[in-house]
Amino acid sequence: SINLHTGLIKAYLESFVLSILIILSLH
Repeated sequence: SINLHTGLIKAYLESFVLSILIILSLH
C-alpha cells in the first residue's frame, strides 16, 4: 500500500516537472 502510494506521488511529481519544463521551453 505504501509502495503504491509512493509510486503515485513519484509519477505525479515527474509529470508535474515535465509539464513545467515543456512550458519553459515554449517561452
